Amino acid sequence: MRKFSLLFVFATTLIAPVGVRSETGMAAMQYYVGTWTCTGGEIGEAATTATLTYTLDEGVMRQWVNVPVQGKMKKPYVLNAATTYDVKNGRYVQAGLDSDAAWWVSYAKPWSGDTEVWIDHANSSGKLGRGEQTRTNENAFSFSGYSTASATKANFHVICHRTT
Repeated sequence: MRKFSLLFVFATTLIAPVGVRSETGMAAMQYYVGTWTCTGGEIGEAATTATLTYTLDEGVMRQWVNVPVQGKMKKPYVLNAATTYDVKNGRYVQAGLDSDAAWWVSYAKPWSGDTEVWIDHANSSGKLGRGEQTRTNENAFSFSGYSTASATKANFHVICHRTT
């Protein structure tokens, strides 16, 4: 019986939805560490493929997105962001900058389930939006971007799969 109980606990840990595990703060972000291949982009446009790399060190997660020239692109696109957990205010904070000189600061409350909801609090366009990142399983997640915090239709969508 004890063997069965240990096996059940182990199996449940492996197949439990990603977001319902007990990680908190930056430990919950360990999920992303590694390299991912992402496909998608602006809704209604041809999909592009990007390489996404996350590292986590000393409580700061760094993110690099590299999109090589493809389709109608005239130059590569690069994005860099840093995320940390603000213990005092109980939220994740992310600041980012891309190769088009766009920048942003977004917040996300700790999530339950598998979806993180990021709300812009400042950005270079002055149009504050929302992003929803959903962990599908240990090796896949999707990201949808919305033009406003209350928009119901996404204007951007990518699906990412772990490569390392």
